[in-house]
Amino acid sequence: MAEAIVSFAVERLGGLLIQEASFLHGVSDKVTEIQAELRTMQCFLRDADARQYESEVIRNWVAEIREAAYDTEDIIETYASKAALRSRRSGLQNNLKRYACFLSEFKALHEVGTEIDAIKSRISRLTASLQSYNIRSIAEGEGSGFRTESQRLPRMTYSHVVDEDTVGVEDGVEILLEQLMKPDKICSVVSIYGMGGLGKTTLAKKVYHHAHVRRHFDHVAWSSISQYFNVRDVVQGILIQLTSANEEHKKKIRNMRDEELFESVYKIQEEKKCLLILDDMWKIGDWENLKPAFPLHKAGSKILLTTRMQAVASHADPQGFFYQPELLSEEKSWELLRNKAFPRDDRRDPTTINKMELLGKEMAKCCGGLPLAIVVLGGLLATKHHPYEWERVHKHTKSYLRKGKDKYEQQGSGVSDVLALSYQDVPYQLKSCFLYLGHFPEDHEIHTKTLVQMWVAEGIVSRVGEETSEDVAEGYLDELIGRCMVQVGRRSSNGRVKTCRLHDLMRDLCLSKAQEENFLEIVNLQQMETFSSSMPTTRTSNHYNKSVEEDRLPSKNEDEDANSYVNLNPQNSTHLRSLLIFSIRDSSIIPWVLRKTDWKNFKLLRVLSLEELILEENIPKALGNLIHLKYLSLKFASLPSFPSSIRNLGCIQTLDLRFDCEDGQPINCFGINKVIGRMKWLRHLYLPLEFKVDNSKVKWDNLSNLETLKNFDGEQWDVQDLARLTKLRKLLIKNIKSFKEFVMILNPSCPISNNLESLVLDEVRATMEETDLRQLSICQHLYKLYLGGEISNLPEHHHLPPNLTKLTLWGSRLRQDPIPILERLLNLTTLYLCSNFYSGEEMVFSANGFPQLKYLQLFAVYAIKRLWVDRSAMPSLKHLLIDACLSLEMVPEGLRYITTLQILEIGSLPNEFMRRLQVINGIEGEDFYKVRHVPSISFMNYW
Repeated sequence: MAEAIVSFAVERLGGLLIQEASFLHGVSDKVTEIQAELRTMQCFLRDADARQYESEVIRNWVAEIREAAYDTEDIIETYASKAALRSRRSGLQNNLKRYACFLSEFKALHEVGTEIDAIKSRISRLTASLQSYNIRSIAEGEGSGFRTESQRLPRMTYSHVVDEDTVGVEDGVEILLEQLMKPDKICSVVSIYGMGGLGKTTLAKKVYHHAHVRRHFDHVAWSSISQYFNVRDVVQGILIQLTSANEEHKKKIRNMRDEELFESVYKIQEEKKCLLILDDMWKIGDWENLKPAFPLHKAGSKILLTTRMQAVASHADPQGFFYQPELLSEEKSWELLRNKAFPRDDRRDPTTINKMELLGKEMAKCCGGLPLAIVVLGGLLATKHHPYEWERVHKHTKSYLRKGKDKYEQQGSGVSDVLALSYQDVPYQLKSCFLYLGHFPEDHEIHTKTLVQMWVAEGIVSRVGEETSEDVAEGYLDELIGRCMVQVGRRSSNGRVKTCRLHDLMRDLCLSKAQEENFLEIVNLQQMETFSSSMPTTRTSNHYNKSVEEDRLPSKNEDEDANSYVNLNPQNSTHLRSLLIFSIRDSSIIPWVLRKTDWKNFKLLRVLSLEELILEENIPKALGNLIHLKYLSLKFASLPSFPSSIRNLGCIQTLDLRFDCEDGQPINCFGINKVIGRMKWLRHLYLPLEFKVDNSKVKWDNLSNLETLKNFDGEQWDVQDLARLTKLRKLLIKNIKSFKEFVMILNPSCPISNNLESLVLDEVRATMEETDLRQLSICQHLYKLYLGGEISNLPEHHHLPPNLTKLTLWGSRLRQDPIPILERLLNLTTLYLCSNFYSGEEMVFSANGFPQLKYLQLFAVYAIKRLWVDRSAMPSLKHLLIDACLSLEMVPEGLRYITTLQILEIGSLPNEFMRRLQVINGIEGEDFYKVRHVPSISFMNYW
């Protein structure tokens, strides 16, 4: 991880030399020199990071280098910050004061030069000590030849060690058996993938020993790959198992040349039906090394692969079958824990057992459905025979899970040890990205857009070639997901990850590593203490929940000594780069804490999130001095008025002003026109939902980097000015007089036409004409479109954006059935038809229409009486919602043919309509046969 910190410090210094060139005048040579020193140190850190657990000496050396990198960055940015403030003030001062300012600048230049020289000396001293530690330079991409003892030993799995106490694997076994026994030639590799501890190996063993497998295949072989393995040993082991070799034959196999070994294994699989199980494969390169031993895409023989890496599974056989086991439900978790923790012939009295079961059910929930965690906990509890012992474990469940043992016993290995293998394998570029996820509270749904913008603001990712920084960041997140370290929450209509989360135990690992690396500090604002650390923490996340006793909170008029309760001014706050505060909206402690905060301390802050907070006062003017701030979010915060102090945030990249005004009236944003026009680095701008501005003009030409603009008000600004935003990708416009206003900027020569990906036109006042809507077809990259307002007629499908994946029509009042046009949009996956979008009584979904549609919502379409769905219509539909369609007579007969349908939601319809689709007291309604195949059917009745 120190390598990651130093690498980013090197990149940061390079960026500062470019962006802050005018403010680094006089020290740029020294910055370049120390950048070169750190770049040299990077190569040694690849070895040192891998070996830092060998000894306290190496660990301290790594820590010193990490702090030297932090200090370097702090010194340079602090100097640039002060220089910028001096420059700002100098324009307002007379000549005498300017002379004094010059002397001050000369003094600051001397001081920063001295500080840089001191750090260079520290790095030189550390470099000189490399030889005594036997740390060597490793080029990028080269692995370290040194490993700790635990790293050198592979995590071997043995096929003969079978756990009989398994829960929830039966369905997975059946699915895998079906795939492995197919006689086709297409699927050679069946892969089980998922996070560590999910039970992949357990599932593979069940398949390996299954009677059907033994009857179907002539030979089976098991090989444990792990992170560090010997290719020759693996192939030898497979050959010995496939030939049931005796001692003499084994000796011959061991004497074979590599070519003979691979050819022998290959031929046996060609001539016989063989099943090879390759357990715990980590790298694509490992598969490529073993691949010559497998006759892929030949009938008969199959390979069952387990891996944490989705990319490995996809690479081994792109046409293969991929299976990801699910986390256990609470019921299954308790069943597995009970099997492990209680003896089969338990003779303890029922009262004791009941008490232990209540504790056990609570502890099972802490495992988050992860089988490994449940097994580890169950094994520990099996040694505890009295309720008071279970109570002790219950109090510190997560601690026991991490260690796998308690202070009295040396039993088992911790869950963290298994999960940490994934972290160790992550490239250095991704380590900071992963640790940053620790900011977010437990079970928090993390919005990808927010996370990516924070990564970019922090400098954790930077652009590569033609890709934007955000595109690179999304790629990093995809890789963390592919490594099963991050879970997908929801996906957008074009397949991108919309939200993500960390499994509770993976989050524990994240926080543990972040603390080790001095990367992040979590502060619970309920605790009556200040947060500060002996080392400079660079990121802080503050969490608050309502369980705090409100009568313990200080009042507004309380003495300043009340700072002893909670202090948001840590001793080392000058090092802070990110500050995130999470709270529920009615918490009364947050405004008090913010009033006590000295924002002057946070000079190097880049990310500040104050979302959903009740801010009783205006944002302090001191925020305007946070000139390095690149991300500021006031989303859903309650704020009296527009914070004019943000006008000085010249480096801001993401600015979210979607705060609420206390009285619910449009927010008075006088001055915003001049403010946003000064923000030349702004990339994402979210304006309040309802606001008023003055008559001054916005200098939209200055916003050449703007990619996202939400809540642009067509009544207060000129829509044609948007043509100046050459990089705009996502746009939400409200209150435009007519669609023609927008069409005027849609022409092939306008960059907005080429870049636009998402467009929301809300509350269009005049009817949108078919001829005007045809202009949208030139937006080749537009995948999301929302049209709010009346439409005369829809243009034919070839006059609509060709790559649309999500379409919303709201209040369209169409007079002709639009389905024959819309169902020919071949890429459409999500369709919202809402609020009287159609005034007719019938809609027809024809055969083979909507080939990719997965989600369909019909909401408040009051006139519609009949829906006709032909056989083979919507062949990919998974989720159908029908709500407030008050005239609808019945669900269409054709639903019975949509076998892909997983979720059906019916709402706000008469009771009689819904009863026909229900099973009441075992009696099926007359329309139930149409939806019998749907796994999830829910009814919401507001009548």
